[in-house]
Formats: sequence, structure tokens, C-alpha cells
Amino acid sequence: MFVPHSSLDLNVIFDELEISSLEELFKHIPDDLLIKNGLDVEDSLSEIEATKYFEDISNKNKNNLVCFAGGGHYDVYLPPTVKSLTMRPEFMTSYTPYQAEISQGILQVLFEFQSLVCDLTEMELANASLYDGATSVAEAISVAINKTKRDSVIISDGFNPNTKEVVNTLIDKAKFDLNYVPLSGYLFPEDYEFTDKDAAFVVSFPHYEGSAQDLSKLVKKAQSKGVITICYVDPSMLGVLKTPGSMGFDIVVAEGQSIGTPLSFGGPTVGWFATKKDLARLVPGRIIGETIDNNHKKTYVMTLRAREQDIRREKASSNICTNQTLNAIGSAIHLSWMGPEGIYQVGYQAIQKAMYMKSQLKEAGFNVINDESSLREFLVETNLPAKKIISEMGNKGFLAGIEYSENLLLVALTEKRTKDEIDNYINLFSEVNHG
Repeated sequence: MFVPHSSLDLNVIFDELEISSLEELFKHIPDDLLIKNGLDVEDSLSEIEATKYFEDISNKNKNNLVCFAGGGHYDVYLPPTVKSLTMRPEFMTSYTPYQAEISQGILQVLFEFQSLVCDLTEMELANASLYDGATSVAEAISVAINKTKRDSVIISDGFNPNTKEVVNTLIDKAKFDLNYVPLSGYLFPEDYEFTDKDAAFVVSFPHYEGSAQDLSKLVKKAQSKGVITICYVDPSMLGVLKTPGSMGFDIVVAEGQSIGTPLSFGGPTVGWFATKKDLARLVPGRIIGETIDNNHKKTYVMTLRAREQDIRREKASSNICTNQTLNAIGSAIHLSWMGPEGIYQVGYQAIQKAMYMKSQLKEAGFNVINDESSLREFLVETNLPAKKIISEMGNKGFLAGIEYSENLLLVALTEKRTKDEIDNYINLFSEVNHG
């Protein structure tokens, strides 16, 4: 590996992390994923030969599987309009719009992105995006801690495991108490009591398992104790569900992949972050504002942000200095292309197809664990280990879902899935499960 640090730099890092080597730094990577003796490549290959060699390896992957996996990233329909416009050089080459006078186009489209996020979530203010949904959750918790000056964070256990890992990494558990509250019947317990020591209440809508509930009463209970309420929402379902703003949440965050970004083997994606105006000064990242120039013409600028924040480090409320401009533009284009009726249809069709699939699975003798409370994503009990089911279904052309536990599979539907695909899935699923 190449590490651009001196031995002195490394020793400082090792002392801080209480480790002794670079190998120890990467010990969390499973042993079977490590390349022990370098790449098995001939010493001398031309560029054409090397490219073919690695393409041949790549082609061993199973491609073009019909996707029934979700868990925060979904195989939704991405209109060609989105790719056509985001690939324009004006957007592809954009980076930091500090010079507002030559960045008006980028600033305007980010302003429109913020406006659309506010409209969809019914919040008062949005930033120009963050890295991804998990980062947005951690940053929202940081805002709540800074606002309340409290140390306890109440987090629903119904979160994507990857999001939990990011939160556990970015929020210093030596200073702050991260309290994960177990779900009851795959829903957050309505009788949960908050205290005046809690900084934040963080909950998914819907939960990772696909179940959804009206969170309005829980939000009021939390806010009565001075707790900042944070909703991690599935944006593609906001055309049919109650908005977080209407439920009273203080901060709304989202993984925006399903609006304007392809799956791309897991990234890059885009984080949405919206809030009430009284938290504006604590919002991480960039906020684009509309004003007028000295000729009284409408113009756009970065606002509520000092350039020096990027170098204040420990004194800054957030050390995120940038955003996902291109992916945010994709979200704005996708939302504009769909309009209110299109956003409604995306959610409605996903829920209707999930209802059909659940009924067919039950008819085939399978147990859908959270049938009544789930929307477009749900848990199915498997006869064989879920990992084996996923492998066998992959051989038959389907990405069957996500392993939730040894004998539970998390299955997701989007508007793309057809009746034929669902019926074929169930036939093969039955075949695989019964050996």
C-alpha cells in the first residue's frame, strides 16, 4: 500500500488510535477479502492486455439481476433526462462555487434543489446536500448536541446497520451516550418516555424493516422535553406518506439515491438535509441563497457560511466543507421531471406491487413477518439460510433481497418491478426454499 505520511506522522496517528501498525488499522477487513501476495498479473502487459485481463475478471460477476434488494438504495427508474442533463460539461466540471459571479448556473440549480427538498419534506430550509444519507444522520445528531448542549441521543434500532456504523464512528461515544431503542413489532414504542437529558430523537420513516407508523405523537413528546427530533426518510415514498414537516420534525435527512442517482455498485450517492429556520446557523455544509446584485438583478450566493469555517477544525460546528453537487443536480432534475403526480405514482406503485407480492408469498406458504405494517419493503421467513437463498436466486437471475438474519430476508419492491418478474421470483423462491 502507499501511505503518503512520514514515520513521525504515522507514530502520531498510531498513538492517537492506540494501535501499533498499518495492518492493525485495517484489521476490521475480513481476511478472505485481503490480497495476500499482490495481484497475480504478469510483469509486463500492454495497456490493452491489462484492460482485457481485468475486464475478464469483472465479467465473472453476475450481471443484470432483477433487483428485489433495498435497505436504503433502490432499483428505481432513472429517466434518461437525468443522465443527459447531468452529463453536460457545465455540471460535470463544476466544483467549488466560491466565485459567485462566475458560478451563477451552478448556484441557481443548487438553490432549486434546496427549494424542491423543502417542498417535498415540508421543511423551511435545506442545504445544498451532504455526502450520503448516513453522513446526514450523523451531522443532524451533531446539530442537536450543539443546540441542546446535552449528551444523550435516543436512536431507533430500526436503522440500516450501515447507518448505525457510520453514526457510531462519527459521534464520539466516549463523550456522548448513543441509546438504541429496540422496536416493538417492528415499530418504535409509542409509550417511550424521553427525558430532559436527551439531545436528539432519531428515527427512520419507514423503518429499515419496511414498517411505517405515524410519528407525530412521539415527536410532540420528545419536543416537550426540549429534544431535537430527527427523521431519516425514504424520499421516494414522500408522494404517498405524511411528510416529516407535517409531523413536526425539527430536522429531516435522507439518502437521496432513489431520486436522481443510479445504484452504481453502492455510490456515490447524495445526502439530503432540511430543517427549521431556527437551526439555520448550525446547518452543516453549504446553503445557497437568492439576493440581488448592485444592478438590482436576481443573483445567487453561498450564505450563512464563513469561508474560515473550513479551517477552524475543532471550533467549527461541522467539518464538512463540500457537497455532492452533481448528485444533487440529479435529484433536482429527477424531481422536476416527475412532478407531484410522478412522485405519487412512484410510491403508490411500489406499495401496490409489494401488497401483491406479499399476498402471493403467503399463498405459497411463506411467512411475511411484518405484513400489516410494511409498505414497499418487508421481511420474509426462509426455510434455508437467507445467505444461501440469495446465492441460489442469484444463479437464477434474481437479486433476492438482503440478509436480515439467518432465516429472514429483507425484500423490496419499486415501481420498476413487473407482475411477471414478481411471479417468476415467487416460483423460483419456492423452488429454492424447498430444495
